[in-house]
Amino acid sequence: MAEYLTPPSFLTDNSVAAVIKDAYISFSERRAALGLPNPGTVDNIAREVQKEVLLSNFMFSGLRADLTKVFGMSPLFRVSHAFSMGSSGNLPPYAFSAMYGSPKVFMQGNFGSDGALAAVSNYRWSPKLVTKTNTQIMAGASQGLMQIDNDYTGDDFSASIKAFNPSFLDGGLTGIFVGSYLQSVTPSLALGFEAIWQRQGMNTRPETAISYSARYKTSDWIASAQLQAQGVFTASYWKKLSERVEAGVDMNLQFAPNAAAALMGGPSRDGTTAIGAKYDFRASTFRAQVDSAGKVSCLLEKRIAMPISLTFAGEIDQAKQSAKLGLAVSLEIAGEELMEQQEKIEAQGMVPPPF
Repeated sequence: MAEYLTPPSFLTDNSVAAVIKDAYISFSERRAALGLPNPGTVDNIAREVQKEVLLSNFMFSGLRADLTKVFGMSPLFRVSHAFSMGSSGNLPPYAFSAMYGSPKVFMQGNFGSDGALAAVSNYRWSPKLVTKTNTQIMAGASQGLMQIDNDYTGDDFSASIKAFNPSFLDGGLTGIFVGSYLQSVTPSLALGFEAIWQRQGMNTRPETAISYSARYKTSDWIASAQLQAQGVFTASYWKKLSERVEAGVDMNLQFAPNAAAALMGGPSRDGTTAIGAKYDFRASTFRAQVDSAGKVSCLLEKRIAMPISLTFAGEIDQAKQSAKLGLAVSLEIAGEELMEQQEKIEAQGMVPPPF
């Protein structure tokens, strides 16, 4: 089988191929000698601010209760029951979730009482290449969501190709396709771009867009910026104030033309800025945030005992004169043998599942 995969000798045994090979080896050796770090991905270029400090991914309202039973750590297998009441979002009253994870495979399925179904499956082909799939079917929706990601993590760069609802059933290629690349150019600076190609149907013309990204990282602060083709500029700044305290600023500025602005001779400008802080205590985490739209938010995660944790969330919207409150209780049941197994896995530094 290997003989059939070997390229013909006249393509490799010639002076041109030898020059190209030598140049590539020399370039790779010089590149490795620089010792540049991996900069992460374009999607997570502002992860420290948007996903760790600010409350966008943590805020909720109403009452929630999560019950989780862990059956194994290697491989990881657990099931969860989630109950919610009075939520202002799209959370169903009841949802069942099952998760399985090994160093190469990760699978998770969620089924809600409203009929919504979500399934995630990741597979690690090699230590650097991971394929991720995400399928969602909403109750009453005419079309679901199918997303396929291929992420490659190099020594000093990251590349990704994504496809949203790809299809050839209409006689041609339709869907949304996104390609991104982020490269470290110095030990602190990384530059990248993201290109989008989309076509809703064969009766419409395809649309393309490109955005540019930059990230600068030091030992105690990180700054990032993105410029998108739609006229959106985002910038963030993260600072580690102490061992347990982090702070971040995130700004979003949109330049969008409208009819009123066209009469005045210029585009409209609309933007928001959010400032947040995160405090890590021995058994709790506190986050606070205020933005330029007049919203003040806070969230407290408190671990009462090993299996029980409480989460309190509050938000006041000064402009709308409204307030939201949320309270969640989480219970995770695992035996002593599983806890000892988890400590062993962390001590040995085993490869985690490809989440």
